Amino acid sequence: MDDEASAHAVPPPIRRQRVVEVFRNRFGTLFNDEVLSPSGKEGRYLRWQWSGSGVVIVPVGPEGFAFVPTYRYSIGGVSLEFPRGGCEADEDPAVAAARELREETGFDCVPSALRPLGVIHADTGLIESAVHVFAAEVGPTGSAGARPVAEPEAMESVAEPVWASRTEVVKWLQSGTVTCGVTLAALALAIADGSGTGSGPPM
Repeated sequence: MDDEASAHAVPPPIRRQRVVEVFRNRFGTLFNDEVLSPSGKEGRYLRWQWSGSGVVIVPVGPEGFAFVPTYRYSIGGVSLEFPRGGCEADEDPAVAAARELREETGFDCVPSALRPLGVIHADTGLIESAVHVFAAEVGPTGSAGARPVAEPEAMESVAEPVWASRTEVVKWLQSGTVTCGVTLAALALAIADGSGTGSGPPM
């Protein structure tokens, strides 16, 4: 937290009295902890903990930003998103980001070429785990003009990346075309970083 933010009033914490695990699988663990509110009232609080840190990659290039049309089962429809996923056991976030980028878009980018943009929390009211944000300089085509081929995981459904200039992205935001919270947060960090100027003028 920066100096300006830390100068604001700080609300008292909700204190965890007892950890209560209610569900676990290979992706993460759901807790329904016993907590104590600032007023002294006892209650419960749901908390999801991913098995590893998350990563989201902002693909940028001459055409602006690349978004991946992704079918999301939870909303029953297609969502325009930046590539994202999770770190495997003991996997460095940059390595995970390069892997997820390749799997979901076909774009190759070595981990050392990724530019860290910051860390976000996808839903501070529920999800404990942090998400590392990276920018990746990529092109609309692969080597020798070949179109990159994505190799998503078995339970993923993605289509060919869609490129949008910053000007087009503004229109998407105004029309509600992009609603994924992780993508919107990563986009904000990328804009603050000056990424994805593309063919459009600065915002």
